[in-house]
Amino acid sequence: MTQITFHSAPDKSPQKSRLAQRLTWYANRLRAMSVPEVGHRVVEQINRRSASLRPYGWAAFDEGTGPIPRLPIALPDPIHNQRRLVADWSAVADAATAGGLELLGQTWPHGPVQEMWHWDPISRRIWPREAYCFGIDHRGASGYGDVKFVWEYNRLQFLPPIAALAAVTGRDDRTAFCLQQLESWIDANPPFKGVNWGSGIELALRAISILTVLAFVEDSAISAALNRKLRACLAAHAFWLDRYPSKHSSANNHRVAEAAGLFLIGTLAPDLKHADTYAVRGRRALFAEVERQFHEDGVGAEQSPTYGSFTIELYLLCAWLADHVDKPFPSSMARRLGRAGEYLRWITDPASNQPRIGDDDEGRIFSSRQGRETHYVSSVLGCLASYLKRPDLAPPATPPHLRNLIFGAPPRRRPAPKGTRSFDAGGYTVMRNEIVGRNALLVMDHGPLGHLSIAAHGHADALALWLHLDDQPVLVDAGTFLYHSGSRWRDHFRSTSAHNTLSLGGASSSTMAGAFNWSHKARAWREQPAIGAGEYEMAAGHNGYQRGFGVIHRRKVSVTDNRISVKDTLLGDFTQLPAVEIGFLFHPDLDVTVEAGAVCVASKTEHHLLCMMPDPGLSASLYRAETSPPRGWYSPSFGEKCPASMVVLRPNREGDRSWTTQFVISRSSAWQGPLSP
Repeated sequence: MTQITFHSAPDKSPQKSRLAQRLTWYANRLRAMSVPEVGHRVVEQINRRSASLRPYGWAAFDEGTGPIPRLPIALPDPIHNQRRLVADWSAVADAATAGGLELLGQTWPHGPVQEMWHWDPISRRIWPREAYCFGIDHRGASGYGDVKFVWEYNRLQFLPPIAALAAVTGRDDRTAFCLQQLESWIDANPPFKGVNWGSGIELALRAISILTVLAFVEDSAISAALNRKLRACLAAHAFWLDRYPSKHSSANNHRVAEAAGLFLIGTLAPDLKHADTYAVRGRRALFAEVERQFHEDGVGAEQSPTYGSFTIELYLLCAWLADHVDKPFPSSMARRLGRAGEYLRWITDPASNQPRIGDDDEGRIFSSRQGRETHYVSSVLGCLASYLKRPDLAPPATPPHLRNLIFGAPPRRRPAPKGTRSFDAGGYTVMRNEIVGRNALLVMDHGPLGHLSIAAHGHADALALWLHLDDQPVLVDAGTFLYHSGSRWRDHFRSTSAHNTLSLGGASSSTMAGAFNWSHKARAWREQPAIGAGEYEMAAGHNGYQRGFGVIHRRKVSVTDNRISVKDTLLGDFTQLPAVEIGFLFHPDLDVTVEAGAVCVASKTEHHLLCMMPDPGLSASLYRAETSPPRGWYSPSFGEKCPASMVVLRPNREGDRSWTTQFVISRSSAWQGPLSP
């Protein structure tokens, strides 16, 4: 059993530097606010300061003993047939009880239980436990790792699979462990002290975990004292969620999670004080947000398939419960979620992979196994297909998951969509077809940067491309890596130079103004393509470089026979261009070499997957794991980065304003005939 020493190291960072960073952050954040939002923030700050003066404790939320609120989940019989599911739960239980639980690429060892709730696995320090939650600077706080690490552990999402396992196996010790963990959390986190009370989305997800754990626990296993603590805990969570909702420029997926938390607590614990109000407000907010969080064509407004799936999972849970209590949500919500499912199905390859677009912090509503959930989007898509009774949305096979106990197994899938489809509101054109016997998935970005005025989770990826061949991602997004503590790495992974598109003078097409804020946003648009027999074409442009350099970037992508042609053109009145770079990032599993100006790409199973042939006016350079400046990095999951091959093309002739790059696809050994129309 691994042991760990806990300590609180002194903060040795320059206070002046930290103050300057905070002032800059506040200035940029203020610029992104409307006048009504400024008024809202002023009132919010007054309420926060007022609340800091009140001596809150669990006694303030004491509701006495009473009915245990729980999600109405029924275990299938016999569940022992789901061997992989039970094995996954057993692995989580073993890791959590013995030390070695893996979350976000970090391992939580065995240690003093009360200390673990505030322990940072990066700095090995303890976050402040007695300070008022809104008085703790968690945005890049000096000496700590990213706050997401401690928040991830405190979501308690490792407990529901252990509780489910206990219900299946009848092991009372597993049940006792879950209840001990819940009681320990309550004792170590009085309202509203410590970093774990500072974000509404964290409260909502933790409340869902508690309600899910209790779904698998009999009343007889819960003492009267713990009954009282659990009810007070949920009452405090609902109170804080209702008091500080994410509004205006912050009303992204956080708003949906907070509304879900209120709706679930208010519905499942109707005897708590203000429960009816919580349920009504949560339900009303969910109605209002569904058409804001998803464009009319189904693309998630945050421009991230994983964040869109996270939001879908929240809506599924609330809709499922609304059906259970005979108060179903309106059919308009199901229609919008169905469109979201259509978009996700279009970008799902035969191996259930999707292009990773925008931010991904591995946020989930339900966890069922150790480590990263590699097919999260497809798992949620399968649940959506089941709930909506739409087999056309069902993805290729995905591993069984705890969420399937609630929403059901995916229906028998139908053939994948084929052809070309543009999602103009969300801003993506998707081409799915065969190229010399290979299933090709090609996606082009011509959409907005992200959601609301700060576009918090968007990347500067205007006109970027993603390419999958069969079950292999080829051209990929660099990923996310870190949030609050990422600093220059956060900037790099969001920058244009980290994406498969053109950059000018080392600048990004949109301008960053903080880790979750942008001061200038490129506007992109799709141009009408010419589609002929056997030919697929998509074209788009963006104005991100017009203000700084006086040019428009236009990109046309054509698919003919065995190749994909990418033509980049700069339009505008100018005499001299800054440095032009056209970058292409390849998945780290691929072997990339530059030979005589051509780029050869091999996979683990094929010596020759494709050949990239730049325009004669371009020179190709290969980068891998460079740090000054960063180039050739890929983040497979939050908190992790690894080397990947990036090819950067640069013009070697003055006066050129247009360049074409050819991707010649090698014929698959399974090739049976010409390109399908």
